[in-house]
Amino acid sequence: MKKRWLVIILPLLLVACSQKAERMELSDWQFEYNGQWYPATVPGFIHTDLMANGIIEDPYYGTNEDSVRWVGERAWVYTTRVLKKDLPKDRMQYLVFEGVAGMTELTINDELVGYFDNMFVRYEVPFVHDFPGDTMNIRLTVWPLPAATGDTNAMMMDGVPMSDSLLEARYGITLPDRRAFWRIAPYQMGWDWGPKMPTCGIWKPVYITSKSEKGSERGVKGCERTIELRQEKDSIGQSFTFYRDGKPIFVKGANWIPVHSFPVDDAGNRARYRHLLCSAKEAGFNMLRVWGGGIYEHDCFYDLCDSLGLMVWQDFDFSTMLYPDNPEMLESIREEARQNVSRIARHPCVVLWCGNNEVKNGWEDWGWQGVYNWTPEQRTRLQHSIDTLFGENGILAQAVKQYDPLQRPYITTSPLYGWGHPECVTHGDSHYWGVWWGEEPFERYAEKTGRFMSEYGFQSYPLITTIRRFCPEEQLSIDSPILRNHQKHGRGREIIDKAMRQYYGFDSRSLSLEDFCYVSQLLQAWGTGYGIFQHIKQQPHCMGTLYWQLNDCWPVASWSSIDFFGNWKALHYRAQALFADNVDLRKWEQYYGVYPKDRTYPEPEYNIGQAWQSDGSLVVTLKAESDLYDIYIDTDPHIDGHFSRNFVDLRSGEKLTTKFIPADPKADVSGVKITIKTLNEVYRHNGK
Repeated sequence: MKKRWLVIILPLLLVACSQKAERMELSDWQFEYNGQWYPATVPGFIHTDLMANGIIEDPYYGTNEDSVRWVGERAWVYTTRVLKKDLPKDRMQYLVFEGVAGMTELTINDELVGYFDNMFVRYEVPFVHDFPGDTMNIRLTVWPLPAATGDTNAMMMDGVPMSDSLLEARYGITLPDRRAFWRIAPYQMGWDWGPKMPTCGIWKPVYITSKSEKGSERGVKGCERTIELRQEKDSIGQSFTFYRDGKPIFVKGANWIPVHSFPVDDAGNRARYRHLLCSAKEAGFNMLRVWGGGIYEHDCFYDLCDSLGLMVWQDFDFSTMLYPDNPEMLESIREEARQNVSRIARHPCVVLWCGNNEVKNGWEDWGWQGVYNWTPEQRTRLQHSIDTLFGENGILAQAVKQYDPLQRPYITTSPLYGWGHPECVTHGDSHYWGVWWGEEPFERYAEKTGRFMSEYGFQSYPLITTIRRFCPEEQLSIDSPILRNHQKHGRGREIIDKAMRQYYGFDSRSLSLEDFCYVSQLLQAWGTGYGIFQHIKQQPHCMGTLYWQLNDCWPVASWSSIDFFGNWKALHYRAQALFADNVDLRKWEQYYGVYPKDRTYPEPEYNIGQAWQSDGSLVVTLKAESDLYDIYIDTDPHIDGHFSRNFVDLRSGEKLTTKFIPADPKADVSGVKITIKTLNEVYRHNGK
């Protein structure tokens, strides 16, 4: 290899006030498929390029997820070319890849330059202007999944990546999840709310600059830090309380997952960011937890949180598995931590760094030792790996100390204790999954309220208008192959059925799909709302509630309170009511004193009116002529978005005025009609 090309990973210390280097964007890319070349969009992923060129259909529709599995089982080649005459005249140049997903081989003018193996790392490749010839031909070969055989001290073998099984064999210890050997977004390999679509691609910008963007100065946009976390021993255990200007804050919010399975920073996803974050603010949130199985979010996410006054709990990108401590992995993670702390720390919205999601929980509680039968020596090494990565003096903690100018707090893991430990309600933050995973009743939240509830929740299905977007008419039944494909939890349907019978008295098999989806959302709002109610009620024992989860990465049955298309589910309206500054807890005490199945439901009678304001917005007025329960108001035809109030109860004679807020601010709401659905109708149609 000639010395002209050399891959060097340079630390990205973005500077709040430093001069930005001029740069030449490289956006004219192609990818190869079956011997033909097609235009590629950069930033992007191979799936989005294949869709744009008509090679695959939308993987979110029907069961197409299964039909595109092959995409993640082969290598993909991207190319572009740069004319020397178009380059800046400075002798030293830098070819910068902000992010490439997948195991990647880089060649320039047919010379092997090196490999990229971490989608969360920015790579700079220095080169001199006076290279031979008139053209720089850049070629990336990218593997979504490891696929080779053999053994080597590198990640590659004979020009292709080693398989995860061989990497595991080289490591010498069987790990619970082989995803741990690859620095990819874990959720793209499947989760209990997301599709399994391993992908690859140039998912962040590529450009040439004549100045490296590494720097020594760092700053935070805004002003000095005013938020702190105190974890103090007390008569109960250990507190977990955020303070602003010395005064305790009760935290209200949810967990955040990526907005898409292919999370590029493009116009469509930016619209999702804005709608979701504005919806969080509108519902009274003051914090979001960026969950550690997704991505380090784009700057536009943190910019919006800064502007909206939303605090961010930032997980590092490690979740629910053990990670190897081989030297090349540790070095890659050091660089990942350095770059992402340096970038994200510029934002005042960040108030906490967390080493991982549920690694300690899994290590202590999930039976891994019995499954994998580790020797004492292997257990010692695995504990050393946990400490090396996540410990109070580990790699991630050191990155926070070195690259966060405000030295914001770092915690090693979330939760501190799993939900099977008595300490989960007395010490630190808690993920309480006895409700849902343990199939416990919602009332268990009253006795299982921890010091800070950082995960808990219950599933629902999206409404029928969302389901029709991915499911044809002939498969609109709860047990159809498509509906089963869009329910990723193995027992999800059964757990919902059990709780629906207990609280609403319905056998789901007797309900239409439309009614089942509607009641599943009421059930989710009732149960998760009861958890929120208990957490607020039990202050100061509990000083925060972040339910799982705010959003979806595709249309699916899940724990989200806003579906993939931006529609508020019943839970989001319930959160808005409970998160209000003037919430009347006595009213909610009475509300939760009666199960929905035990109420009386008269024939629904009401008068409805709608009017368009001078700004084009739609206002609906509803007057109840009988007691109405869980009123759901929608537009016909359906427009994605939400009403300022919805899923509410009205006593006879009461009046509701609510404004429609479309997910797309440019949506035309003129001429739509209004439809009303109530729980009264569902009960009366089913014999009550």
